[in-house]
Amino acid sequence: MDLQSEKLSVLQQIINSDDESLIRDIKSLIIARDIDWFDELNDSQKNDIFEGISQLDRGESFSHEEAKKRFSI
Repeated sequence: MDLQSEKLSVLQQIINSDDESLIRDIKSLIIARDIDWFDELNDSQKNDIFEGISQLDRGESFSHEEAKKRFSI
């Protein structure tokens, strides 16, 4: 079945449904997919990410294996 047929089939099921929780779930799913996870971070978290990117740009990084050695518990 092609994408257009799938969309029409799903839409028809939604239209024919009287299940309010299903409609709410679908609406929540659509809204959640539109939210950018980065926008949900606080300023401190965003600054940490930007600092990490800056460090990578300056070549200040090490491999996963090296990190495991440095931070082994």
